[in-house]
Amino acid sequence: MGVAVLLRYTIVPDEDKMLKSMSPELRAEYERNKDKRREQHDIIMKQILENAKSDKPIWDVAPPNQERNK
Repeated sequence: MGVAVLLRYTIVPDEDKMLKSMSPELRAEYERNKDKRREQHDIIMKQILENAKSDKPIWDVAPPNQERNK
């Protein structure tokens, strides 16, 4: 397990390193879409927390705006 943690820290770059290695166009696009991704994440987390309060299995709980695939 220690080897995996060591490899992760040496191989996987952090967010700052990734941003510095991107082209200026990609950085600008990343910054433009950052708020949208954060909003989507917040919506998903809100749904997860609401569904966690339910006694139903996760596959029976569908968001109200989406139909379940049967």
